[in-house]
Amino acid sequence: MNILRNEIRTGVLVVLSIAALTALLLYLGAPGVFVPQHTYRIYFDNAAGIKPGAQVLLAGRKIGQVRSLFSPVPEKDRPTPKMETLIEIQVDRDAKIYKKVKAQMTQNSLLGESVIDFTNGEEASGLAPDGASFLGDRPGGLADAVPLVLEKLDPALTKATTTLDSLQKTADNLTRLTAEGSDLPVAFSEFKKTGSNLSEMTGPQGALHLAMKNIETLTGDDGKIGKALENLSSITGPESSLARTLQNTEKFTASLTNNRDVEVTLRNFRLASEKLTRTVSDVGTQFSAVGENLEQASDTVKRQPWRLIWPNTKKYDEPPATPMPVRRATLVKKASPRR
Repeated sequence: MNILRNEIRTGVLVVLSIAALTALLLYLGAPGVFVPQHTYRIYFDNAAGIKPGAQVLLAGRKIGQVRSLFSPVPEKDRPTPKMETLIEIQVDRDAKIYKKVKAQMTQNSLLGESVIDFTNGEEASGLAPDGASFLGDRPGGLADAVPLVLEKLDPALTKATTTLDSLQKTADNLTRLTAEGSDLPVAFSEFKKTGSNLSEMTGPQGALHLAMKNIETLTGDDGKIGKALENLSSITGPESSLARTLQNTEKFTASLTNNRDVEVTLRNFRLASEKLTRTVSDVGTQFSAVGENLEQASDTVKRQPWRLIWPNTKKYDEPPATPMPVRRATLVKKASPRR
């Protein structure tokens, strides 16, 4: 009797356990069996790997789950814009999902499963009825981000490649310039020699230093240039001989201008030159006659040299003497000085 009672208790406990487990599974897997729910349909461009049973959230709070997926949707049933995926969800009937609301597919973490979240609902639009449809928004995921990132990076990569090529060419040019025996080391060597020469020239015993010292000696107070400048200053000073000579010259020229002595002197000089010209002309005539006589004498010496001893053996016809013209000199009166 006790054995039978224990078996009955055991059987009842097993049945109750199975019933509780079934109820729990139904509540978790099909919450609509125990809680009244609404069914909504959401269209997406891509399912993005979402699975049946995924969570449905309202502003981050769980209110239901994904019931089923349909992809692709027949083209005639696609809403505008064309959406290829239809997701049916079941949510608590008391959840306040408005007609104007943003249905977004997102992920709670980087590697987490996709969920559907209702946000930014407008209360004035009223509650959405059972069986309502929504257009969902799916932000780009990691798979979509890679092409976008590559598209953005492509110009930068192209520029980076060009820059690296330019840097490689620059490195090659620098290598050629700095190689042994190239122009740059030779130029540095010549520059080093120039620096050494400049250092020697500007040193204590350098030519430039000695030249500067000589210039300083010449231009000093006791130097030759200083003394020469001092002498020049004394010569050209207001009380110097040169200044007095210039003053006297100025007075003399002023006196000549006022007395007209220069004009009278030039007139007398012109008359004297005319007289000299006439005198030279007369002397030329006489020299011509003397020349003819000398020619005759030389001819006589050649032909009859004995006539040098007996000159009276030959007679010459003497031409009549031509009286010399007498010219009267014109006297020029000296102009009296103006007063």
